Amino acid sequence: MVLTFPGRFEGKVVAITGGASGVGAALTTRYVAEGAKVLVADFCAVEKGTAFVSQFPKDSVYFHRVDIGDAEEATSVVTMAITQFGRIDIVHNNASMFAWGTIPEMNPETWKRVFQVGVDGPFYICRAAIPHMAKQGGGSIVNTLSTTATIGDVGLGAYCAAKAALGNLTRVMAADHALENVRVNAVVPGWIDTPMSTSLSATPKVRALVAQSTPMRRPADPREIASVAMFLASDDASFVTGSLYTADGGLTCQSRMPSLSEVHAAESEGKESLY
Repeated sequence: MVLTFPGRFEGKVVAITGGASGVGAALTTRYVAEGAKVLVADFCAVEKGTAFVSQFPKDSVYFHRVDIGDAEEATSVVTMAITQFGRIDIVHNNASMFAWGTIPEMNPETWKRVFQVGVDGPFYICRAAIPHMAKQGGGSIVNTLSTTATIGDVGLGAYCAAKAALGNLTRVMAADHALENVRVNAVVPGWIDTPMSTSLSATPKVRALVAQSTPMRRPADPREIASVAMFLASDDASFVTGSLYTADGGLTCQSRMPSLSEVHAAESEGKESLY
């Protein structure tokens, strides 16, 4: 059961990348329910983003189509939040990108793109947001990582490396800006029932593999991951910074996590590639 705390984020302005689907959509929905104004930054089609934000009360959510892999566009996430709502209190760097392939197989442009979305984008957004937060007396940044940030997985070198880089960036920013009351943390999920994960686990065989590999025998609901991320962003976590907070259903308390290469093989029976 996921609880909502009306008024917890009253007066706060939140920017969420990848905010129109999956965990990002769950975050947007909960933040609005708890009193915040939200800038939804997403690379989805304008029609989809506009339709998503139309379900919320007028002037509570603004959709900004953006490619955070581009430095100028990533920086615009912060400027747009301030333009629309007057300030920036919380940033969720939630967007990411999968790419399959061993290092010899990896196209250098694909490698670069994964890092642009997963590391460079958060860097530019945080670079723009932190001075505003410090001037306002503080703020909170929550990055979405993955269990693969610490234990890796076969065939996901670019994704794992990008998530690991973002994890260390989380800790460094937390140390650098603690005295400015800017807290920086990360949520570290395992399998989540999101559109991106569904591309890996669409068949019953793959979903069974995922369930069997997780002690709780199911993927997370996006709202469950949003709950952890929002705790880290809230005043309830006022003494928490530099934390990489795992929410993986027990996945990494075992001796072996499920290999995404196995999932890929199961999903791709009879196909050359998912991508």
